Amino acid sequence: MTKQESNDQISGIDRKIRWYIVQTYVGFEDVVKKIIGQKIENLGLEKKVKEVFVPTKLITKLNPKGERKEKEVKIYPGYIYVNMMLDKEIGYLIQNTQYVSKIAGTGDVAIPLEEGYVEKVKEKMKEDAENKSNTVTVEYQMGDLVKIKDGPFKDMQGKISGIDAENARLDVLLTIFDRETNVEVDVLEVEKLIS
Repeated sequence: MTKQESNDQISGIDRKIRWYIVQTYVGFEDVVKKIIGQKIENLGLEKKVKEVFVPTKLITKLNPKGERKEKEVKIYPGYIYVNMMLDKEIGYLIQNTQYVSKIAGTGDVAIPLEEGYVEKVKEKMKEDAENKSNTVTVEYQMGDLVKIKDGPFKDMQGKISGIDAENARLDVLLTIFDRETNVEVDVLEVEKLIS
């Protein structure tokens, strides 16, 4: 170990590029990513900060008109990953970025992530994106009690009498005007009741 490495170890400086978790205010992950990127570019610190990464995934929701919309959401709200050489300069820069709470670690010591962890997260995101089909996961079974939360039958309760997983549709047996009637609804229009 060189004298420099020994001094770095004592002062908590890490001269290797590693991934760290940075805690942000929830909802400000992309803003923090942009601010850090601008700071790094303006100060010419690209050799010390290689990447800022915000893990996301696409989810499908129904809008108020009943149309399916895909929305990108954060996998870990309030956290971003930064691939950096965490010395005093970079630590100060990150810690003093608007909407940043702290660099994750123990006490005052930032702890790098395990080697390969972020690559695994990226690979999982890639697999999920490739495997994503146009269908929504149907997590219901025949006979489940459900409440319709949208559409013309809103707030009515019934039992699932049919499942079309391929098209994400459910047949629900409702009592309408004292008669049992099967209605077809989108899987996103119902919520399961605890039986």
